[in-house]
Amino acid sequence: MKDWTFEELVGDTAGFFSQHFGERPLLRRGALDAERARELASVRRLDDLVAMEAVRPAYLRVARNGQGVSSKAYTRVVSEPGAALTETVVPEQVYELFRSGATVTWNCLHHFLPSARHLVAAFTQAFAAPVDAVAFLTPAGRDGYAAHHDPVDVFVVQTEGTKDWRIWQAPAGRRSDSVTYSAEQLGEPALQTTLYPGDVLYLPYGTPHAAAAGEQVSLHVSVTVALRGWRDLLRETVDTLVADEAFDGFPPLGGDNPQQAAPALTEMIALLRDRLAALAPAAETVRLAGAGRNHGGAGRTREFQRLAELAHLTPGAPLRRTSVPVEIGPSDGGRTRLSVNGHTLAVPEGIAHTLRRLESGGSVAAGELLKDAAVARSLRAAESLTRLGVLEPAAPAKSTAR
Repeated sequence: MKDWTFEELVGDTAGFFSQHFGERPLLRRGALDAERARELASVRRLDDLVAMEAVRPAYLRVARNGQGVSSKAYTRVVSEPGAALTETVVPEQVYELFRSGATVTWNCLHHFLPSARHLVAAFTQAFAAPVDAVAFLTPAGRDGYAAHHDPVDVFVVQTEGTKDWRIWQAPAGRRSDSVTYSAEQLGEPALQTTLYPGDVLYLPYGTPHAAAAGEQVSLHVSVTVALRGWRDLLRETVDTLVADEAFDGFPPLGGDNPQQAAPALTEMIALLRDRLAALAPAAETVRLAGAGRNHGGAGRTREFQRLAELAHLTPGAPLRRTSVPVEIGPSDGGRTRLSVNGHTLAVPEGIAHTLRRLESGGSVAAGELLKDAAVARSLRAAESLTRLGVLEPAAPAKSTAR
């Protein structure tokens, strides 16, 4: 299966951001062919997920007649070996609810399906914000959830069957909650359309909508993007600054005179103000973007595969630095201390020099990691650093660090 891209779903990204994002819906007919759409999620794959023995109720929701069904109707309490009692989903009860007309919703689909995980990774890269994938499986001819809006931007991908959508004009402002509407509150929809496998629909933040399955069982995946506002970003920045040990103290707020802490508070505010003034905005925006992309469930780790392939590392294989933090200490007697993932090791000074060069990008051949040394020695060092996660294979077209 080829990698998913943001462009694959929205088409021209410049046009999307200038004409649709946050403003009005976008409907792309046949953005994916039917087979490609099923690669993301299929009814058969959801069957496999529901049949798992240890699915927690937080991952699966059921709604009937537009309203949520209590998880007690489809879960049971079990005892796991060596663990406390816990709730798990009962497949037979979920199927019975589905047969009676209930919609089954699978939250955080990317925690279970690599296809959804890879798609979420593409959206996380595009928005530098938390992204989730949610699957909605609706019986033929049945409504899903009652008309509502979500406090996120939503990208809908129809994967099987059809689904009829009613979409209303979004209210002004960005409300932070999810709201359900009555028919009287909404009036006539601004848009009515039917999605077929491969169709993609974008709904801006806060757009009221409702959906119902056509004549077949309908499955669609919603990719939700929770953009971070200035309040969120500034909070992240301040949280990072106050993590310094200078803010470790405890103010004397107890007793009859809490105002005695005022001088210390003044001092802490002045210290924080100084730290903010010294902050480099360009570097901080890069850090915030990286933190936004490092969203749980959106990674594409292939660690077992990576370690298994180390035996096939050749002298000409290009390697690059990973995002794993590495502390490179000072050199002493031609050796340099590295600290990574709780490991400390001493490497030749030439390797430390190459690692520093790779911090700004580029790659180096495994057999040239240690200049002016035997290829076999350089290759062994490359294998060790790759095993520790400091280096990873790069595309052959990458330039070589010197």
